[in-house]
Amino acid sequence: MTNRVLLAFVLLLSSASAVAQTPSVAFDGIDKWKASLTTTAITSLKNLYSTDPPARFIGKGQKPAPDITPETDFWQKLVSSGMTDFEVSTVGEQDRQRMHLVSLAVSMKMTTPDGPRTRYVTEEQAWQQQGDTWRILVATHSDVVKMPPALKPNPNLYNKDADAKVEINEAVAKAKKDHQRVILVFGANWCYDCHVLNQAFHQPDVAPLLDKNFQVVHVDIGDDGKKNNDLAAEYSVPLEKGVPALAILDPDGKLLYSQKNGEWESARSLDPNDVLAFLNKWKP
Repeated sequence: MTNRVLLAFVLLLSSASAVAQTPSVAFDGIDKWKASLTTTAITSLKNLYSTDPPARFIGKGQKPAPDITPETDFWQKLVSSGMTDFEVSTVGEQDRQRMHLVSLAVSMKMTTPDGPRTRYVTEEQAWQQQGDTWRILVATHSDVVKMPPALKPNPNLYNKDADAKVEINEAVAKAKKDHQRVILVFGANWCYDCHVLNQAFHQPDVAPLLDKNFQVVHVDIGDDGKKNNDLAAEYSVPLEKGVPALAILDPDGKLLYSQKNGEWESARSLDPNDVLAFLNKWKP
């Protein structure tokens, strides 16, 4: 799961500078880093980054920064802005070139006019043992997003062997029995935003509303994007605008809504409130 740019820079850096062999010390960096993300401890954050050699930050699609300031400023500003309840989960880790590389999923709470909301950041770090202490040598992070990132996508979200027409008919029958509606989600397993939207559907704030009012059918468009094109046409879903692409049916299978302009194509940039508003608008 480690960022390829970060890994490549780590390998380059480690080959260009000698790293003294030291007795092994148990890695405890993540716990210390998480503990610094509070208003009372944030001033200690910089102490976790290497000064010799100087730690470096790698921005998305950018060359390494001359120092680590963009990284430390980023987290200090989040804490000072009122973000609280930081949770840090390890998504992946590996040892390379006497460094410990970690991929982290970070969530935090913020206050909004609609109440407390969760925000998310993905973080990549390369830690180096220096004496009896571990310090961060290289780091990179994503922007703050409102939807949880799909860090471990379900490889079978879109069942390649499923008969979409049969599944739609079954969903319509269940919806009629339970006084619900049907959501068709056109997409594919290779579609990152399809997985983001699916995770949003299962968030605690969203799932009860979805489960009570809708049957959901994932319609696979295949590796080439052409599978089930007849169904996309039948339900007026322009796949060329991107996926995930949604359509809503009533309990009789009649089309009530289909997106026309790729409204869901960039699910990662949506707010969970957008998902809730959409479901509330189209529930029975």
